Amino acid sequence: MAEKDLIIDDEYCTTMGNYFETQGQILNTMVKDYIAALEKVRKNAIKSGEVAKALDVYITYAKKLDGQMEEISVIAKKQVSDFLTQVDSADEYLF
Repeated sequence: MAEKDLIIDDEYCTTMGNYFETQGQILNTMVKDYIAALEKVRKNAIKSGEVAKALDVYITYAKKLDGQMEEISVIAKKQVSDFLTQVDSADEYLF
């Protein structure tokens, strides 16, 4: 017979929310480092020409990623928190 109980592990959910937030910060740092490396190549190695122009455009688009990973991870953590709050609220009516 199948179980009828739904068990939500609050601690696991909270841990995963914190994990998502931490990973977002790490990814954001990686994006910043990547942009810095691209800018260094542009400044010191590829100084002019079509490749330099293309690299400038690429850097512009790469900069649009700056902060996005961290923002997404904060949203993920908030979703976890909201989920737990909603479960707790609904749980009051059940028990």
